[in-house]
Amino acid sequence: MIPPFINIGQRFTVGEGEELKAFHTAGFLGSEYGPFMIPDPTSGLDSVRPPVGMDTKRFESRNQLYKDLIAAGPMGEFGSDYQKESLKRSMEQAYILLNSPEAKAFDLSQEPKESYDKYNTGKFGLGCLLAKRLVNQGARYITVTTEYEPFMGWDTHDNGHTRLKDMKKLIDAPIAQLIRDLDESGKLDRTIVLVASEFSRDMLTEGRPDLKVKDQVQVPDIVEDLKNFGMHRHFTDGCSMLMFGGGIKRGHVYGKTADERPCKTIENPIKIDGIHQTIYHALGIAPDLNYEIEQRPFYTTPDGHGKVAYGLLSES
Repeated sequence: MIPPFINIGQRFTVGEGEELKAFHTAGFLGSEYGPFMIPDPTSGLDSVRPPVGMDTKRFESRNQLYKDLIAAGPMGEFGSDYQKESLKRSMEQAYILLNSPEAKAFDLSQEPKESYDKYNTGKFGLGCLLAKRLVNQGARYITVTTEYEPFMGWDTHDNGHTRLKDMKKLIDAPIAQLIRDLDESGKLDRTIVLVASEFSRDMLTEGRPDLKVKDQVQVPDIVEDLKNFGMHRHFTDGCSMLMFGGGIKRGHVYGKTADERPCKTIENPIKIDGIHQTIYHALGIAPDLNYEIEQRPFYTTPDGHGKVAYGLLSES
């Protein structure tokens, strides 16, 4: 029994840990819909077995104690029946996974060396390999992240040019290999792969002129020092995404950004709710789907009016 929702690659022990935890909940849907967290793909097997030194009997005893503590704590006193049942189901599913034969999918040491080496560009690449193994065992939704850690990795506040060059080496080969493997196994047609970032960055470090802080950063007339390729400003009007499989058109470029700065989208702009509804459409989820929480409906897209970007789909 493979968890339906899995997140690979993000630790909560770096940087803004509490904020990261908040971003990895299922909200009103309940604990059973929250992601199964695997911070390190090379230690994926550790996520589906008791800690070293804890035998099955001791684990079962602790599991029962945990249930008792939940019942006696704030969840038991203030939680709704649905929240209590959802938490109970999530615990039961985790317990079943411990003894499931599918748990071996989390063990990258069982991957053939040739395949392992193709993906092994680092933590992200091995995360893609683990994702492939889990998809083959029936996992439905998987996120593989390069991990957010302030001022590290893709958080290009300085030396953006050289840092991006090195970061791309970590993602290009494993993404390509993942798509190739899914295609060869026949699963790509039924699997949507989306490659996206939080937002883009503008080209130069230039302070915040929109807030009248023009001298916040001193920029030379001619940029030669790598530190000036800091990409500080959020650049949200020209982000690009890659989409593969699951009914998405192959070899197709949708939309266009301007050739000159600030490189705004000038053809077929899609806002994030449009991406969401296009994916929901491919999954067979209607735009007006909603759940009533606190006596008001929560829709999958704003007010249930999300528009499908049919130009992205092979059916159009």
